[in-house]
Amino acid sequence: MIRAVDLVKRYGPVTAVNGVGFEVERGSTLGIIGPNGAGKSTLLKILLGLVHPTSGTVLVDGVDLRRDPVAVRRRIGYVPQRAGFEETVTGRAALEFLARLRRVPRDHVDPAARIVGVDHLLERTVGTLSGGERQRLSVAAALLGDPPALLLDEPTASLDPGATVEFRALVRRLSGEGRTILLCSHLLDDVERLCHRVLVLLDGRVASDEVVDSSLGARGRLEHRFLKAVEGTRRA
Repeated sequence: MIRAVDLVKRYGPVTAVNGVGFEVERGSTLGIIGPNGAGKSTLLKILLGLVHPTSGTVLVDGVDLRRDPVAVRRRIGYVPQRAGFEETVTGRAALEFLARLRRVPRDHVDPAARIVGVDHLLERTVGTLSGGERQRLSVAAALLGDPPALLLDEPTASLDPGATVEFRALVRRLSGEGRTILLCSHLLDDVERLCHRVLVLLDGRVASDEVVDSSLGARGRLEHRFLKAVEGTRRA
């Protein structure tokens, strides 16, 4: 569903992304983790079409990002760490505004809101919503146009424990319905609970790409494997 081949991004003498490649099947969830400066943000910007790679290829549902960036953007919904909705507008007005920007029919708003369970909040102003409710509204915005893939960037970083549990359940449901999800997070617990595979980035390269299986016990815990990958890279 999403395939990246040998992605490279250079900013002058600095190589932010260096030969990154991966593939995510439809209905699967891939976690992307790594320390600050590992290249995560640059990789996400490439996938969203906000930054052009120096070289390499991105295919989303068989569509080449370089050849048809508009078609690729329509296939990926983006959920940022914090939703940037205007505080004084209603949830409905916020979603209808985004629908106009994306040239999505207005009648897509209610179905998207129902999918994530915020249809009963659409007439309330954004400023009256809790953090968890705003984040769900952000997912509804990402689903406008019914994209088959979602890119989640630190989606639970600002949520309280209860809202985090609810958001994780939403992500599991969306994945179970067949959506392809990329989850970028510093919270290893989120990645381990939600992802089928995890990609560890270090210094712009893929240090590890493996299946997540929390049933493996202490040696299978993601924290242990992440630190092992970091240590292995330092020794190399």
